[in-house]
Amino acid sequence: MDAFIQLVPGWDNLVFGVQLGVFVALLGIFVIGMIARQVTMYILPKLLSHWTHEIESINEFELGSRYSFGASAAGLVWWKLIEYFATESADPSSLITFPSTYGYWLGAFSEVTFMVGALLGLMRLVELIELIVVWWDDDGVLDGTEKTLISAVESILRFVILMLGILTIANAFNFDLTTLLAGLGVGGLAIAFAAKDTIGNLFGAVTLLLDRPFKMGDWIKVGNFEGEVIEVGIRTTLIRSSADTVVTLPNASLVNKNIENFGKRRWRRYQPVLYLDLASNSENVESFCRNIEELIGKNPKTQKEEDSYAHVSAISKDSIEIAVNLYWNVSGGIEEKEEREKILLNIIGLAEELKLTFFEPRIRRTGE
Repeated sequence: MDAFIQLVPGWDNLVFGVQLGVFVALLGIFVIGMIARQVTMYILPKLLSHWTHEIESINEFELGSRYSFGASAAGLVWWKLIEYFATESADPSSLITFPSTYGYWLGAFSEVTFMVGALLGLMRLVELIELIVVWWDDDGVLDGTEKTLISAVESILRFVILMLGILTIANAFNFDLTTLLAGLGVGGLAIAFAAKDTIGNLFGAVTLLLDRPFKMGDWIKVGNFEGEVIEVGIRTTLIRSSADTVVTLPNASLVNKNIENFGKRRWRRYQPVLYLDLASNSENVESFCRNIEELIGKNPKTQKEEDSYAHVSAISKDSIEIAVNLYWNVSGGIEEKEEREKILLNIIGLAEELKLTFFEPRIRRTGE
């Protein structure tokens, strides 16, 4: 590199105490790094072209990761070229003077750029787990158990990548990790006490994965909180409440609390009360009840037929009350709502056939 630097006119002139040729060489190293960045950002989509045809959502990953891996490529080129430059200039026969301070800080900056870019890129790479599993799955749809496992694996991998990245960056700045770990040993008790909640949440996540009291998509109730599980992380679990807010629950607290999982119900009970006009014909009312029971029995989404019924439960001064009891065998709340609508519309049709009218408190008879 000495020969190229000496081609620069006035290369040995000092600028801020450094030879002009050295600044030109550093500029050249910077340009080469930026070229490596652009080449990486160009090549990455080509490497992923096969996957982008198969998995449409991988395009978003490719757009977000190319900048991270591009920065990492530039940092790697800068790091190695500066390291080579510093080694060559240290030769006693070299006419080039490259201050060790410059070499240290530029090398450390380049190495950190490489590490941070790689760290962010690997963080994005974790997202491929779900995309590939969805693509590999036969129906292309993940069930709650698969989503829970993928969420936990992604959280663990991100944590591991982050820890390794921090240690690598610390090493780039020549931090003595042995001394640091020894210091942690001395103050380990205090640190463990301060981090007991975090450690408890980590063990809580492991316990939840092993015991599996719920999975993503289940509707659970924990203490005063109730909602749908939308994410199980390494530290916390997120549930979406009926008000569409997101509640963050530490995993350690979930291990020590009673969890009511509505998603594991074998059936869902439905008990509507129907109010018929007080002047309704008694025979038609009886036929109405028996026909409702027949509707319940014929519905493929109901079960426990022996415990289902439709009976006159009370007669008030204004209406005849009919209590209905049935049990749904449905997979989720949306399906249950759809089946409720079907059976209620059929009940309305039965009432119309039997010329029965439902009680309406706003309609008053003449003379009342």
